[in-house]
Amino acid sequence: MIALTMAEAARACEVLFGPEIHPSSAFLKYLQPSGLKAAYRKKALETHPDRAGVMGKDVANLTELFLEATCAYQNLLSIITGRGSIICARGIDSDGGKEHAAPQKDPPRAGPDHFYAGTLPGRRLLFGQFLYYTGLISWQTLIQAIVWQRRQRPLIGQIARQWNKLSHEQIQAILKTRWPGERFGECAAREGYLSRFEVMALLGRQRRLQSPIGEYFLKRNLLRDRDLEQLVRQQQIHNRRIACGRRR
Repeated sequence: MIALTMAEAARACEVLFGPEIHPSSAFLKYLQPSGLKAAYRKKALETHPDRAGVMGKDVANLTELFLEATCAYQNLLSIITGRGSIICARGIDSDGGKEHAAPQKDPPRAGPDHFYAGTLPGRRLLFGQFLYYTGLISWQTLIQAIVWQRRQRPLIGQIARQWNKLSHEQIQAILKTRWPGERFGECAAREGYLSRFEVMALLGRQRRLQSPIGEYFLKRNLLRDRDLEQLVRQQQIHNRRIACGRRR
């Protein structure tokens, strides 16, 4: 079962329904899977990276927005279908409270699936992207792997509290003043709670603490150890070629 704080549920509602929605327990009880799916489809159409060329937008930026919308959809769907719960305990918040270990299943599939059949893009690729663009995994498998990886990493606020950079009260203030779509670290820097250097250090620590995405494929028997090692080498060769081409 997935456990979310009210702040995390509110953020998910904001991503899919916009800042004018003020989520509450009553709103989540009213929300139906069909309405949630409709909101997700609209957001997915606006942010799907396959439409970057049509819309004249950056692929990396659209990918990030699309993944955020997908995570929001899967989190809210788990709540309204009874596969997840809202943590309302006192003193616990989405970016600075204590951790809650909850068994997590793979997120439900959202929308149609497909395998990539083109050539490798002429840019650096993360490992999950490399597997997708080589046709080894489907788009939905890539999304599920990224969502799994993100759930393993600690929140920025948690790390900031461990480092004594932010108090519980400061984290609450940041969450209340965060603009729609603004990340926690960006808001903390804008409001003067953290310096840009401190935000970068926290993000770096967060990345180092998250599980490598390759573990997802190993745990689900999608790849063997030796296959993983070989594919990592192939990904590194591809990225080195791209880097060398740019330096010429």
